[in-house]
Amino acid sequence: MKKILLTLLAVSILTGVSAQTKKCGIDTKALVKEEIAQGATTVRMLAQVVPGYDRELLEKAGIVIGAEAGDVISLRVPVEALPLLESDGDVLYYSIAHTIGGMDCDKTRGDTRTDSVQRGLGVTDGLAFDGEGVYVGITDWGFDYTHPNIKSRIKRVWDHFRVAGPAPEGFDYGTVITGFNNVQNARGDTSNLYGYGTHGTHVAGIIAGAGTGSKYKGQAPGAKLLLCSFLLNEAAWMDGVAWMRDIAQGDGKRLVVNSSWGMYSFSTLDGTSLLSRAINNWANEGIVFCTSGGNNGHRSVPFHISKTFTSADNDTLRTVVVRASQIYSLTETGQVLIMWGEENHDFNVGIRVKGVGDTWATPIMSTLRDTVVYDTLRCGDRNVGYRAIIEHSNIYNSRPHIQIDIDSTSYETQLFIVADSGTVHAWNIANKENHAGNEGCSFVSRGHYGFSTGDIAYGVGEPACAAKCISVAAHNGDRWKTDSSAYITGDIADFSSHGPLINGVMKPEISAPGVDVVSSISYWTDDSYTPVAQVITPSPNRTYIWSKMSGTSMSSPATSGAMALILQANPALTVDELRDIVFSNARNDNFTGPLVARDSMSVVWGWGKLDALKCVNEAIRRVSINQVETLRTPLKVFPNPATSSVYINTACGEMQTLEVYTIDGRRVLQQPIHTEATIDVSRWNNGVYILRVGSRTEKLVVR
Repeated sequence: MKKILLTLLAVSILTGVSAQTKKCGIDTKALVKEEIAQGATTVRMLAQVVPGYDRELLEKAGIVIGAEAGDVISLRVPVEALPLLESDGDVLYYSIAHTIGGMDCDKTRGDTRTDSVQRGLGVTDGLAFDGEGVYVGITDWGFDYTHPNIKSRIKRVWDHFRVAGPAPEGFDYGTVITGFNNVQNARGDTSNLYGYGTHGTHVAGIIAGAGTGSKYKGQAPGAKLLLCSFLLNEAAWMDGVAWMRDIAQGDGKRLVVNSSWGMYSFSTLDGTSLLSRAINNWANEGIVFCTSGGNNGHRSVPFHISKTFTSADNDTLRTVVVRASQIYSLTETGQVLIMWGEENHDFNVGIRVKGVGDTWATPIMSTLRDTVVYDTLRCGDRNVGYRAIIEHSNIYNSRPHIQIDIDSTSYETQLFIVADSGTVHAWNIANKENHAGNEGCSFVSRGHYGFSTGDIAYGVGEPACAAKCISVAAHNGDRWKTDSSAYITGDIADFSSHGPLINGVMKPEISAPGVDVVSSISYWTDDSYTPVAQVITPSPNRTYIWSKMSGTSMSSPATSGAMALILQANPALTVDELRDIVFSNARNDNFTGPLVARDSMSVVWGWGKLDALKCVNEAIRRVSINQVETLRTPLKVFPNPATSSVYINTACGEMQTLEVYTIDGRRVLQQPIHTEATIDVSRWNNGVYILRVGSRTEKLVVR
């Protein structure tokens, strides 16, 4: 922030940032000018366009068009072509591609009941599902392509940071890698802002890990993975999803996209942004999106605060802004203070820095008009720089909005909000050098008279706030006690973000295990982890490990893997149908309360805990008559015709009942069958018999 501020004050192009237009917000105009000031020659954007827009006109101006999600497209715009977005009548709205924040299984399979689904236990007709035939795309960083837990599951990868090329068809950056040997030779994704991480490897293992050499198998070990290490902005993420979509459509497969990341700054936080619109458009095409609900549920870190003002109130919301370095082991450049009001209810904001015996205050900032303020508070012998982006009416949700980026200071920072009417929400987020922080920081009273402490409500960010994105909370996994004498249910994780959204929409929607989840760790990571399990490979001689991680980053892939099982059971489900199945079959217990009654959805749990077994059975129940024969594995009956004995295989893992009837309906045999059985037919009359196991039947001829 400090470096940006000094640069901006020295660049004349930034003098008098104009107000928002009908096509873009003031934040886009300000952030574009900041990128230009720092030497950018192109800017990544999102845009909403009319049907049949003139693509050639944009391309002639040098604009590179990337992903298309219905009427939302991603763009890379040369600086000199920026005015075209304003003048082109085919462009309805445009926004800078905001920076995306970084990432904050045996128990998982048992808790979500996917272990039963994989073995066919309790599933209709004893059918077993492992996600085969479904593609799961992972947008993340820190992939180890060689880890034995996931390497055989990888279908294709696109590393946005690898410059060698070739780029995938339709795009002009990054490197796409196809073919098992080529992927293995690439070893892993390129180091980026997060170094050689492991987050993506852990997520991939939760979704589709083979569990090689360990018991920690993933949710859908038969699914294929599309891995995208994407640049840190919304447009690049859209490009990654479009690449996955093209592959899945070309292969005739259903696609689930997992995003274990989140952002708060410059998002509308109510599902109205262009990114949310893109997700909803793609969901209408059949792509399933699962996203972590956020890790800002710590009661000790009340990062949200709000107040409803009335005309008779004549009061001020006062609170102290706690720095990130006072809470986390990180070095922040400052804080991001995000404030959203209600439509047609303007508000005023001021910042005060309190030293020993002295205080220094900014001018009052009002949402009555759109503006951007770059300024510095002289606090004794220190300078505290800040930038405020102020909107009277945001173009996507019509709400007044102020975002203040303020430099870090050891002095106490205080926030004041005043309004005549309406509710104002505020969030305190760590500000990192790349503006990608998503760690919530506290609002506290510090014992000051009239000051308030915050809370942990309204904690779900982008992209989990999109209407058709399944937003996932995290809980402690259910488990048997060590002596197996009692089954213990798990409470919500202390970090799991609470809803709802600021427009009252209930998020998160479902919960899955996210505490101490065991999965694969990248061999190439810069970080160290305590092994829970390991495998030593002879050639090359490497030790690969599995270790624990916690977060909604873990509960989201647990859900994504379960979605692959449901889609394998019924590939014809629409996203709306799948969402209805997942939410109406959620599991409730003493911690969640009775939520599925549909009249008491929780801002903590959503509809409750994910239950893949009930969901798969419901998906099978909705299978059309035309799908039944392709879904159900036929009974194996050999030999047929038979003279002495018949071998029968159900290809299922559940105990069922085998019945044999004559052609006129007389039952001649009834016995239990697990997977296989041999029956003696040597004394049976010659003729045609009907074998039935569950709802599956086969004809048997005895001679």
